[in-house]
Amino acid sequence: MKDRQMIKILFIILAPFLTLTTIFLPAASADMTTIFGPVTYTRAAGSPQTFTETFSHCGTASCQIVVNTGTAKSMDRTTSASISINGSEIIRPNDFRQQLSEIIRPVVLEDHNILTTEIRSKPGSFLVIEVQCTSSNVTLASRGSGVNLLDADTLLSALRIRNFGTEIAENVEVTSIALTDGTLTSPLPPLNLDTIPVDESAVLNLEFSGDFNPLGTHTLTVEGTYVSRDATYCFNLSEDLEIPPAAPGNRVLGVVNVTSNINDGFPYEIRPPAFTSAVNPPRWIVPVAPFVPGTPTELSTGSEPVPLSTLLTASIQNATPVTIFEANTGGINGGTVANTSTTAEPSGASDGNGVVFVTGNWFASFSTDGGNTFTPINPTAVFPADTVGYCCDQIVQYVPSIDRFIWLLQGSTSATQAGGYRLASSSPAQIRSSNATAWTYWNLTPQVFGQPNGTGFDYPDMSVGNNYLYLSWDAGFGCPTGCTQGFQVARILLSEIQAGGTIGIGFTNPADGRMAWGAHISQNTLDEVFWAGHNNNSSMRVFTLAEDSNSYFWRDVGISSWPTGGLSSTTPDGQDWLTKLRDFPGNSVHGLTRVGSSLWFAWSVGTNENFQQPHVEMVTLNRQNDFDKIQQVQIWNNDYAFAYPALSTNFCTSEVGLSLEYGGNGNYENHVIGFWGDFVVYITTGSDVGTTRYGDYVTIRQEPPTEDNPGNLFSAFGYGLNSIATGTQTDVRYVLFGRPASRCIIIE
Repeated sequence: MKDRQMIKILFIILAPFLTLTTIFLPAASADMTTIFGPVTYTRAAGSPQTFTETFSHCGTASCQIVVNTGTAKSMDRTTSASISINGSEIIRPNDFRQQLSEIIRPVVLEDHNILTTEIRSKPGSFLVIEVQCTSSNVTLASRGSGVNLLDADTLLSALRIRNFGTEIAENVEVTSIALTDGTLTSPLPPLNLDTIPVDESAVLNLEFSGDFNPLGTHTLTVEGTYVSRDATYCFNLSEDLEIPPAAPGNRVLGVVNVTSNINDGFPYEIRPPAFTSAVNPPRWIVPVAPFVPGTPTELSTGSEPVPLSTLLTASIQNATPVTIFEANTGGINGGTVANTSTTAEPSGASDGNGVVFVTGNWFASFSTDGGNTFTPINPTAVFPADTVGYCCDQIVQYVPSIDRFIWLLQGSTSATQAGGYRLASSSPAQIRSSNATAWTYWNLTPQVFGQPNGTGFDYPDMSVGNNYLYLSWDAGFGCPTGCTQGFQVARILLSEIQAGGTIGIGFTNPADGRMAWGAHISQNTLDEVFWAGHNNNSSMRVFTLAEDSNSYFWRDVGISSWPTGGLSSTTPDGQDWLTKLRDFPGNSVHGLTRVGSSLWFAWSVGTNENFQQPHVEMVTLNRQNDFDKIQQVQIWNNDYAFAYPALSTNFCTSEVGLSLEYGGNGNYENHVIGFWGDFVVYITTGSDVGTTRYGDYVTIRQEPPTEDNPGNLFSAFGYGLNSIATGTQTDVRYVLFGRPASRCIIIE
């Protein structure tokens, strides 16, 4: 009876300590992160030896100390020692028993900690000590930045913080912000960024004072905390901000020659596209500048459905003047799930005489009957498995002056492939006779442009001038040592492409165009090509390259402020179809066209007090009057979002044609087309399922003039998504639309 009472008393005495152990010991299944050690301590001869270490810790996650005393048969095993943290003895001499090779104890840590270890065993005995804390399933990291000199003493920056982990980061708070050689003026910490969901981001817009210069590099450091599973964790981010070159400025083009190849081995072995998640990272985040007022466009843009049929000749009467539809063809990508991505990125062109060539992720198709029917081909079977490879993005143009289709295919960067682009050329007659398998091509690897192995090229574009073909891409999505990162433009004489031999390429320095990351180049560009990026949300940097010059130029142009945030729009099934856009291409200028001396620039923007839905911002500049702003307008509707604008110029009427995407707020994402100024767009697809991976561009081309249609039509390429039994099917569309020929102002 006494023994039972003693056991009961002993249990009561020990119960609180057992409870403490349960509270502080991390769960057995929890992943642990080492914050100190492992460090080995060996006792020397003489008196018992004491070792002292310091280490830091941030947060409230459960932690433990792990002590390895050696194997059971080890002659150097420690049998007596004392270990303390911050003056509190955690492990006592009696805890070192001969049969224990490892001792684990919970510990409560401070921001700065002192670890004291006294080994009392014989000389030569040792301990291995490690401090671990429960790991976080949140990973916060920088995901792109932007920097702009508002003046010599004021630097604006934007830093995107992304959650790459597997759990939500709650109550994210920035506690410290520092910039080398700069002083933070606004906003001052602490800053609450609220919650950052998985694969989502928050953007810090900051202003610093100091003595700054173009091309200077300043390290931005951001520290803070977040909560995950009721524990507080800390983060520390660092990003080098390199200030862009001063404006106005200019640089001479680089020059290189590339020899041609002929794909005389068709069909080549079919290979799966080498697509990786590393493509399309954001590199430039637009800083927010002091507000510059503007006048919002008063009229919203409505939407109307177009019947989904193969051939449409009926006029649509609601637009003024009349918009006509000649064709709206689906099934271009073979109607399958396997060969097309939900990020379709359709591109294409027509020769005006029956041949249409269309591409997307990861397919190509051609028509010889004006788009009534299409025949799919596999891009990997058309070209050999060489150093370029094949990844994803493709761009197509038709050049009437040399009667050639031009096909640009993005390669894949890996340990065995250089990547870059394959530029291919074929005439309409060759496409008819070979079923689109006869091409002359040039391999444009990053090394051609002086980049080291491992440099990634991505997000291409292509346009046609009077005498040159123009190409563009983002250089350095993978950027090893020695890589130059930024936006790059190249040009090639059309006559050299037509000849099919060696081509000479003039190219820009990517670093000059870092703020144009994710941009496209101007269509219908005539004797000069243009591209642009945002210094901040009220200043554009516009680049020009004239055909009679071997130098390109840039200058800054002030515009009215536009909203950088709020790029979010939800489909009826709860999918935010602008998720990908928020990350990339973001606010990049990817709609550009030239109308005489007027330059049109368009990009996707968010929401503010004037616009309740994401919308498209458009600015028109006067090329002949020092790039003065002619107008700043918006494509908007408070009932749904617009995004991904592509622009082209109508040869007959000099109007701007539109190809873009709309959706959200009760609408699925769909392709729409129209004319600026009609304030109505026409829905060409019938999506019935949402996605968070939509984009990253659609296309519009001027249809080559014919006797019946002398420059009054556009070819547009977009897509929708449909749910089928085996998954989501991508429906790529070829749309031929325009004004009646009778409305042509000038027909030559």
